[in-house]
Amino acid sequence: MPELPEVEATVRNLKEHLEGLTIMEATVLWARTVALNKPATFKRQIVGAKIAEVFRRGKFIGIRTTSTPPYFLYTHLRMSGSLDIHPATVPIAPHDRVILFLSNGKSLRFNDTRKFGRMYLTVSPEKVVGKLGLEPLGNEFTLEILTEMLRARKGAIKPLLLNQGLIVGLGNIYVDESLWKAKIHPETQSYRIPLDKIAPLYNAIRETLSQAILLQGTDFGDGVVDNGMYRPIVYGRTGKPCQRCAATIERLVVGQRGTHICPTCQRLSKKRAKK
Repeated sequence: MPELPEVEATVRNLKEHLEGLTIMEATVLWARTVALNKPATFKRQIVGAKIAEVFRRGKFIGIRTTSTPPYFLYTHLRMSGSLDIHPATVPIAPHDRVILFLSNGKSLRFNDTRKFGRMYLTVSPEKVVGKLGLEPLGNEFTLEILTEMLRARKGAIKPLLLNQGLIVGLGNIYVDESLWKAKIHPETQSYRIPLDKIAPLYNAIRETLSQAILLQGTDFGDGVVDNGMYRPIVYGRTGKPCQRCAATIERLVVGQRGTHICPTCQRLSKKRAKK
């Protein structure tokens, strides 16, 4: 599943090509892709709308229209979705689910092999993104806030960082990367992480995401962005040497998620493990 850097890379590309255009026609090829509306209602509400802004919220790609009140179209790519721009005359591809035809002769196509992706059209953003947590690169996400989150919760640190109701945009790849950089074992109980490791974790999260955005994310593992140039340091490198200490990277399961660690750099203290 694409994470914050992959979604941000997609948004930055779409902004350049979509803002200011009008949606002239809409074709829904897989009804369940449109989550909040019936296809006929979706088409009636979106056709004629002018795109004012393309933005990201967590792992959602958002489009705001200039209508009064404005409509918001949120797209979650899930496992295999992609939003791409093509000439309107390009034939429909086998996995195209929704096509929006634009005023410049192009089309915005939601292609989704596994059919897990969803599009939400609403005038009330809170219905879709109202329960999302803090943006990890935003000003509201501070070291003090992260410290409070960790101290207030029991349970392993990795599932906490994956909780979109607390911090948005982090997924398997970038959580593994951040924990490796901070030298924290993913099964460490959140409230037991020592204070002198919380700041390194905070910095690792922000630095990892910022670097990955600059490199347009990754097309490795469960990333779906073409030409992403970020190469994980620990994620997906089972059996290969740690780039810090040369120990062999191991794979384990934490919170039902495949997880990659350096057993030397990320030792699990018995008193910090789950009891």
